[in-house]
Amino acid sequence: GTAFVARVHAATPLKAVRVRWLDQEIRADVRPVVPAMTGSGGPGGQGVEALVLLGMGMRGKLKGETFPLRVTVETGAGKGKDDGSERLEVQVRRRERKFPEQRLTVTSKYVTLSEADQARAKRERQEVNAALARSDARRFWSLPFTRPVPGEVTSVFGLRRFFNNQPRSPHSGVDLDGQAGESVRAMADGKVLLVAEHFFSGHSIYLDHGQGVISQYFHLSSTAVRQGERVVAGQVVGAVGKTGRVTGPHLHTGLRVTGQAVDPMPLFEEPPAEHAKEKAR
Repeated sequence: GTAFVARVHAATPLKAVRVRWLDQEIRADVRPVVPAMTGSGGPGGQGVEALVLLGMGMRGKLKGETFPLRVTVETGAGKGKDDGSERLEVQVRRRERKFPEQRLTVTSKYVTLSEADQARAKRERQEVNAALARSDARRFWSLPFTRPVPGEVTSVFGLRRFFNNQPRSPHSGVDLDGQAGESVRAMADGKVLLVAEHFFSGHSIYLDHGQGVISQYFHLSSTAVRQGERVVAGQVVGAVGKTGRVTGPHLHTGLRVTGQAVDPMPLFEEPPAEHAKEKAR
């Protein structure tokens, strides 16, 4: 459930950087070094860098204990068939993490679905999966991300959830407290991938931040953007609501990174103290 950044820094120009992780390859944008991002070793404000946000989902979604991270850097300095490539592979080890349980009571139709609602939910899953596959190859995001609403965390990432005492999939996002009608803001620059009204998530928005990084905003009372529209970090995209499967008004926000559901909280600027307490439990 954790996201992390792979960063390549070079003192001289690079032709291309490719990163392969969990059977997906990302071609990273090579840009001049941003001084604020030089903490991993490069000289401040000098050279070029390529950043890729990667993630590892929860146990059960992936099999194994270690996973290869492969980086290929093309310097363009080679001759003939030699492209001057340099390759690096490291093994990323999965660290065990325990998730608490949460039991909620909701309207029975969201637990025991009718045939019509089952068919609807299936169609909506297919619609979302098709949208997630359309992420732009370019990188629009930068760190840290903007917190969508200021409210405290009411349900942490990864909770093992029981609705009306029936087990369901782990919580793939974070619930943030909010008043009905309160503004919801985009985590980062990007474009609107999907605006929809879904059975479980209610009024929903999916924003594409490029390179497989997609943020989600669920249970909205209203939406303020249209599919295909460009947005900037902090822009109002909708309002807090209680549509779909909920117990009250709040924002469910999630983050997908190259198909992996990850906890967005560590990526926000200055996470509040209450989140640090939740993480320590």
